[in-house]
Amino acid sequence: MIERIIKAFKESQKDYELLQKSKHWQKELDRKKHLYEPDFLRNFRNNTLSDGLDDWFPPAKQKEIFCDLLAECGKEFVFANLAEKNVGNSPQVFNIGNKVVDSGQNFSIRWLFDLTNSVFSRTKVNYVCEIGGGYGSLAQKIRANIPCKYILIDLPETNVLSSYYLNEHFPELKFLLCDEIQGKSVEKAQIDQYDFVIVPPWYDIKGLKINLFINTRSMMEMYREVIAKYFDFIQNNIADNGFFFNINRYYKDTMGYPIKLSEYPYDGHWNAVSSKPSWKQQHIHQLLAQRTPGRGNIKAELVKIEQLYQENKKLGKDLKKIGASKKLLLFIIGLPFKLLRLVLPSHLYKKAKNEIISQL
Repeated sequence: MIERIIKAFKESQKDYELLQKSKHWQKELDRKKHLYEPDFLRNFRNNTLSDGLDDWFPPAKQKEIFCDLLAECGKEFVFANLAEKNVGNSPQVFNIGNKVVDSGQNFSIRWLFDLTNSVFSRTKVNYVCEIGGGYGSLAQKIRANIPCKYILIDLPETNVLSSYYLNEHFPELKFLLCDEIQGKSVEKAQIDQYDFVIVPPWYDIKGLKINLFINTRSMMEMYREVIAKYFDFIQNNIADNGFFFNINRYYKDTMGYPIKLSEYPYDGHWNAVSSKPSWKQQHIHQLLAQRTPGRGNIKAELVKIEQLYQENKKLGKDLKKIGASKKLLLFIIGLPFKLLRLVLPSHLYKKAKNEIISQL
């Protein structure tokens, strides 16, 4: 299979739409282009190929995040969705019995938990399309629980990783890759013969109404024209009452100009189902919206998201104004807290520290 994945990777690079490779990603991908070969693919999480696609934390922080995941989602749910093998050979893992824990899984399981409660437990999902799905961590969690047709749209350099990662987890499932697609177009009849469809953005998906679209932390690294094109695709191909799960930064400017979540081109036919700062990443927002035939509340929600961003921005500026004496006091106060952090649960530690800071 790995030889086929490389063949599909090379096929998908033909007629490459350079606009899709944003300023943010161009240097990152070009510097490791020599690594897209079978020998390197097997270790893609340990040789820089997954840089920018993986979540990396020091071991102690990773274990703290995992403990919070258990507290919020429950041991049964978390352990049912942990992988049993370290595909890509990430060096930042620890084992609990026959289960593998890594930072990327922590976030994917948390998102799966929200999707299960808000989408999968309430409606039947036949087709999922994930735009910018990285190496396939969230796709693996969803497909292990939901027997849907799963479409991944991303750059060839990322699709080659997700093809390998997902095939290693699901060797019994059928994959439609670029080596089997004629004319850079795929329709419903062909999609229905496969479990996974993995293509670059310049391939067409036709004749399909998709129940759930997903983008996690990658639209913020696209040009505005590309974001607009994806929104046209989403809004033209969403099923009645379908969902869009959108997790992206409030603000990012690595494109050479600002990209703001509050300015994403939602049309008026969406209702915000859930809207909140992303788990463990307060600079990122998690927005789940549902398609509606009438006028929805999405525009008002985007205004609230912008207000939240401005409030957080002001708070950040205010914290920078803390004088040297207060910084010293914070350091002194922080010494015992470093000891308390070893014995207190994360939420109690943060509450106690915030109480002290609020008195300054």
